[in-house]
Amino acid sequence: MMKIMLIDDDVPMLEYVGRLLDESNLGLVLVASASASEQALELFKLTEPDIVVTDIGMPGMDGLELAEAFRVINPEVRLLFLTCYEDFQYSKRAFQLDADDYIIKDELSARQLATSLDKAIRRISSRRELLDRYTLQQDMMRHKEALKQSFLKQLLAGSSEKELLLFGERLGISWKLPYFQHAVLHIDAASALDRYRQQDLPLIHFAVANIASELSAGTGMTALPSGQSDIYIISNVDKAVGLDDSLQTYLTRVGEKAHQYLKVELSGVYSGNAYPFHQIGASYHSLMSRCDSGFYVSGAFALVPETPICFRQPSEGRGDKERSLLSLGFSEGNMSLFDLAVNGLTQQAATEQLNPRAVKERLADLVRQSAYETNTEVEDGFYALIGHAFTSDEAARLAKRELRNLLGQQFNGFQAGSEKDIRLQAIDLYLEEHADRMVTSFDMAAHLHLNASYFSRFFKRLAGVNFTDYVNQYKINLAIAMLKKEHETVENVAYTIGFSDRAYFSKVFKKYSGKSPSEYKGQ
Repeated sequence: MMKIMLIDDDVPMLEYVGRLLDESNLGLVLVASASASEQALELFKLTEPDIVVTDIGMPGMDGLELAEAFRVINPEVRLLFLTCYEDFQYSKRAFQLDADDYIIKDELSARQLATSLDKAIRRISSRRELLDRYTLQQDMMRHKEALKQSFLKQLLAGSSEKELLLFGERLGISWKLPYFQHAVLHIDAASALDRYRQQDLPLIHFAVANIASELSAGTGMTALPSGQSDIYIISNVDKAVGLDDSLQTYLTRVGEKAHQYLKVELSGVYSGNAYPFHQIGASYHSLMSRCDSGFYVSGAFALVPETPICFRQPSEGRGDKERSLLSLGFSEGNMSLFDLAVNGLTQQAATEQLNPRAVKERLADLVRQSAYETNTEVEDGFYALIGHAFTSDEAARLAKRELRNLLGQQFNGFQAGSEKDIRLQAIDLYLEEHADRMVTSFDMAAHLHLNASYFSRFFKRLAGVNFTDYVNQYKINLAIAMLKKEHETVENVAYTIGFSDRAYFSKVFKKYSGKSPSEYKGQ
């Protein structure tokens, strides 16, 4: 039985929609009715409806903002919008929220409501059937996955070629060519945790492995799950050198499909040469030992050089600046300082080409020390995830996520800016993640997929100030927090938050604080 919730600040209208719902005979159970935004949010969490019918024009959070909040709580909820106005911007946002319908109140009838609800019901039913089939398929595939893991283990251990090829044939793996090219696909844990819980990661690994297997049909590629967060790819080819780009093309296709269906990012490494069967184990271990070569590479998939990169070891005793910024971030409740600390560390590491393992250890130590100083607990599995991070970006985002988790614990679940408009919160999050550089309205418009001129007008109406003033005030608030540190210099603060010129920084600081940085520091 599917559950439905109705929202409208006009109580007679709410009752009217309820009567139309009774007449629809669709078998829906009305679990909640709300006439105010705050009440609607609480009832949504409490009753967990499958379908929400909401008015758009409401005081406080409007129906579209409520829908965005509902999507965060339950991404699968179906949405129907009611409105008094046929406004293009409303209908566009409703479309972006994947709404099932957008109904003008004056045109609302029992038949139209029933048609719109039937559409939502069919989408829910279709998804549930798909999940049921997928669950059955998953049970069937688990046994095959276990066999593939056993095959991979024997393959890397150097078992008999004849026996392994026969074993592979039984699993649908047919290798007829003499050489084998290698790659490793890695599921970016930071991107996965943006959308899923940590306990869901094994299921995500299983799903990506299925995508890789489906796309390998007829390509000469074989996808073998490792049982962790990686998938081993073998391309069966007819020559050892001078290979074409088919492996890289395949990796890219798997990455695109994983993002399309699961909203996760993949990274990985691959070899430029191929090897005979008896060298598969050795060449695999050689590839894995050089995975760090892609740590600072910006592209998703990195070609591993034949000779290992000589990374530098970090100097002892460094990291005081990062620890100071984190300490200040916790005392001020300012998450932007976490981003400055982590970004500064990883950018310096990339410039100096520091050993990736040492960089991940340093990030983990920053989190560990922060947890100790704030008497909070690090999430289970964090250290394993960051230790297995394939790229500098993944490691940095994992560290930032965990630092935010610690701050949330410190303030008993309070999140900075939670009383702000939900759209401003999204903009603030982008500013936090890019606190070490100057963000323009063009940058933000591109991030939000909006026209720059439209964004500037939209933001002025939303925040009451233009975007440049908003960013500058944000930067100066950061600077004020940093200048409270006894030995902090004006030059270092300016550079850290993205100002390349001290004179310009001083001018902006005075405009928004009323004092020069030196005057503020002196006081």
